[in-house]
Amino acid sequence: MVNVMKRVMSYLEINPERLLLEWVSAAEGARFAQVVTDFTQKVRELGPLSSEGESDAQGLRFKLKAARNALGGEKLRWVAAKQTEFKIDGNKYGEVFTSHEIGRYLDGVILEEIIFQQILLILQHETLSVKEISSKLQLNPSDTFKYVMSLLRKEMVEVSDTRGRSPLYCLSNTEA
Repeated sequence: MVNVMKRVMSYLEINPERLLLEWVSAAEGARFAQVVTDFTQKVRELGPLSSEGESDAQGLRFKLKAARNALGGEKLRWVAAKQTEFKIDGNKYGEVFTSHEIGRYLDGVILEEIIFQQILLILQHETLSVKEISSKLQLNPSDTFKYVMSLLRKEMVEVSDTRGRSPLYCLSNTEA
């Protein structure tokens, strides 16, 4: 899970060094204090998460909310839980994967799930075309179209209207 979270942090442009997992036993009080002191110092050195003003902070909050929703979803949890199994035992066909291969797959799933969640968050407040969604998320319109079509197939979004020749998308009644 730490591996997944660090990858999510990298995607959100948050330094993954802000997350630490260190095993310390109850008998290692001095070591625990040192780990906490060192980590606190490291985070102080890294500075604030958002340093470019209020609009940057709002954008970060939006991305964090989308990431939280994605991390709570079944797909990311499943992939995270299967990492070790796929490295050691392989999948149901016996194919064993390297850490690099699993990392590439994880990166793709993380990106897809966070973008899905960003689209769903945007569509909670307004009905938009693919072009408008891509502009808000600063994504390529053809990539955005693929994400929206996937959400449409999953019945998470629906076409609510058209503007000119552009379909307008909103959350489906089951998502609202």
